[in-house]
Amino acid sequence: MKEKIKKLKQSNLMPKILSLVIAILLWFYVMNVVDPQTRRSFKNVPVRIEGLQDLRRRGLTLMNTGDIHVNLELQGNRSYMDRVNSSNIQAYINLEGLRKGEQSIPIHVTNYNDNVKVVGKDPLSVVLSIEENTSIREEVEIKTIGTLPEGYIMGDMNKSQERVTISGPKSLTDAVHSLVAYVNIKDRTQTTVLSCKLIPLDSDLEKIQGLTIEPASLEVEIPIYKTKTVPVTLNFSKAPPDQISQDLVDIQPKTATIKGNTAVLKEIEEIKTKPISWEKLQEGTLTSIELEKPQGVNLVNEKQIYQIRLKSSQFEDRTMTITEPEIRFVNVGHGLQGQILTPLHGIQIRLSADREKLNELNKDNLKFYLDCKGLSLGDHQVTIKMTPIEGVHISSIEPSKVNITLSKE
Repeated sequence: MKEKIKKLKQSNLMPKILSLVIAILLWFYVMNVVDPQTRRSFKNVPVRIEGLQDLRRRGLTLMNTGDIHVNLELQGNRSYMDRVNSSNIQAYINLEGLRKGEQSIPIHVTNYNDNVKVVGKDPLSVVLSIEENTSIREEVEIKTIGTLPEGYIMGDMNKSQERVTISGPKSLTDAVHSLVAYVNIKDRTQTTVLSCKLIPLDSDLEKIQGLTIEPASLEVEIPIYKTKTVPVTLNFSKAPPDQISQDLVDIQPKTATIKGNTAVLKEIEEIKTKPISWEKLQEGTLTSIELEKPQGVNLVNEKQIYQIRLKSSQFEDRTMTITEPEIRFVNVGHGLQGQILTPLHGIQIRLSADREKLNELNKDNLKFYLDCKGLSLGDHQVTIKMTPIEGVHISSIEPSKVNITLSKE
């Protein structure tokens, strides 16, 4: 019985092996002899740009600088299609010989074998704009961001160079309204040098993309000084006569705000006038005097005039309060507008002048303003100033500063 079963299994095995061999042979026949046609899709194939050097030689440039992609459908025998991949498919456009203007440029495709054909392409072409390449020289404008801590002031900033070259399509260089380097001065207490990126802006103060700036950045030195307000002390070349008290001499303003190194300012408690001639003061020929500045110290306001005179019964100090004052914004940057963050209900101002002159002063002829020169978008703290009036000295303005914001119009 066992012999019969063994013979039966052997008799079934041979047909199975034969069937498997025939199947394999048929598969090889279909795949290698018949080799059917097949299709494959490739999405977002990068498109190479050729001919850029030719454009540059002819003083032209390509406006559209973004990446270009194409969707492809390829057809060919399976044996060839199995070898196709994204690395051996080449899509490109050629800019050689093209003139300036907007034009449709066909997308070409090559691959590793002529037996594979392109049967679908989306898009067939790409619309590009070619323009004349131009260069301009533009002055760099420095704008500050943030404010310094209380008791510090910024000096005149120094740039590593005044002008730089901007290159690119003519339509973009023509749109350049300003070239700005932004400097963040928030909480700075020491002189520092920063490397600042240059940003081209249009008339709406929007950044212009697609331009080349040489150099792309520059160094800006930001002098930061400590400030201190000290009294002005009269310094006579010789003492006044005994019967005349030095208290009769009036100088306006009575204080000076100085700037310099923190260690130097710490030692200074006053600032003296240059020697005063009592005789000239009595004659009325001495009306203004300069201050003796200690070494390493400068006045915050170098243009401040210190006026000196003998007091008379008609010369007096007066404090005035202006309710609901009108305050103008001056030197506001192009395209910006200013707004006071906390409305002022009153300004108290201390003035010195002839009594008759003081009696003429009122809300209509006391003009206040905020100087926004060099200030950029954002919040700032600005000193309140008053338009000078001949013969009137301003001792103090309270509040001395106000918080503002600059925004786009």
